[in-house]
Amino acid sequence: MTAPPLVLPGDRQCPVLIHVPHASRIIPVEIRTDLIPTDVELAAELDESTDTATDEIAAAALRHSHLRPTTVVNTLSRLVIDPERFTDAGEPANVFGRGAVYTRTCAGGPLRAEPYPRTAELIDAYFRPYADAVTAAVDDRLRACGRAVIIDLHSYPATPSGFEDPNAARPALCIGTDRVHTPPWLTEAVRGAFASLPDIDEIGENTPYAGSYVPLRHYGRDERVSSVMIELRRDVYLTDPRTPDPARVDRLGRALATVTDRIAAQVAADV
Repeated sequence: MTAPPLVLPGDRQCPVLIHVPHASRIIPVEIRTDLIPTDVELAAELDESTDTATDEIAAAALRHSHLRPTTVVNTLSRLVIDPERFTDAGEPANVFGRGAVYTRTCAGGPLRAEPYPRTAELIDAYFRPYADAVTAAVDDRLRACGRAVIIDLHSYPATPSGFEDPNAARPALCIGTDRVHTPPWLTEAVRGAFASLPDIDEIGENTPYAGSYVPLRHYGRDERVSSVMIELRRDVYLTDPRTPDPARVDRLGRALATVTDRIAAQVAADV
């Protein structure tokens, strides 16, 4: 079985790709049988792990943008595989059992057997096809526009999970940047689009999360690929862990559309 993401092509002349890796709660039956928590415990774990409704925010951005970006959405839960982790021993989250294939819950409890015997199988069946599809989508933007700009869309709970630094600031909006792939104008485009929203009372950079996703083929090698991470604190737009507020989702989508339009204009001016 393979699990490439859902790729929704945008307008050909738009260089933006919105990446939504953690919005799904879907776990295939053959994966669920290996997960240790009870159904009730797993539901709570999904509440904490899932970037609920980030796919809806991306969809709202499509409705409001002048040039529609390409959208790449993971249709499976990150509890299947996490497409934004490294697969080798150098992945920092491995120490918490939260590498490419999670073995522990947000609180540090058992999620899968350790060591998990099917790790390599899941990476081959789920991780690699996903990574190949995202890479292909970025390559498509490079061919069409000469540039590709990834908006890596996430959210996080107001209360730190067990593996997080409890002292790190948790602003309403965290902008994640990469030293090579995030030019200052891109950071400012995000900050400017979201700063006036009534739900965004504080904007931070690289706290509580840092960096932004770039496919490995391009990471550190191709400066035509830019990337910025948008991390929204979930109480900004959710009424409970599973329920988005439609009006707030739409406002965030409009701000995201503003970001995509500013990016498209910047890239057009530079080319």
